[in-house]
Amino acid sequence: MTVPREAHVHALMTLTKYVMNTKHKGLVISPKDIWSTGYKFKLHGRSDSDYATNPDDRRSISGGCVSVNDIPISFQSVTQKFVKLSVTEAEIAAGVMVAQDMLYIYRLLESLELEVELPMVLEMDNSGAVDIANSWSAGSRMCHGAVCNYFLCKLKDQGLLVIRPFFTEWGLRWGIRFF
Repeated sequence: MTVPREAHVHALMTLTKYVMNTKHKGLVISPKDIWSTGYKFKLHGRSDSDYATNPDDRRSISGGCVSVNDIPISFQSVTQKFVKLSVTEAEIAAGVMVAQDMLYIYRLLESLELEVELPMVLEMDNSGAVDIANSWSAGSRMCHGAVCNYFLCKLKDQGLLVIRPFFTEWGLRWGIRFF
């Protein structure tokens, strides 16, 4: 956008008009806190996957949500590109997808000169995936998924990310999953 043309300005005005006319539809984002100098935004992510649910090719489905100050701003649900060999591996792939979204939003907020509270929290609903993501040792059965594991461990060691399990008594009692 260093050299915007008339078409770009027209598209921006059309988008602005649409946003102003539909401000009460969809997700309404309204801050609960007062943003002042030194305010830190809280980034939170949750990931989940359904292992081998596609009956045609047995690929897993990854899903996730990223929230800023408990307001969901990014949702994603995609079929994984490769067949995963275990539930844990599928969950780690979903966690990496959400961690990438969290990094993008973190860098976007920083580019706007806004502060983000670190470490960001990523919740995964598989305790095996959480244990592997919090450890540099992938083991002999997870060596093919080591790149995803190293990505999460590197973010954790840099102090950008904390990986926790996502379990609630209420959710487990009623059999409710994130997706």
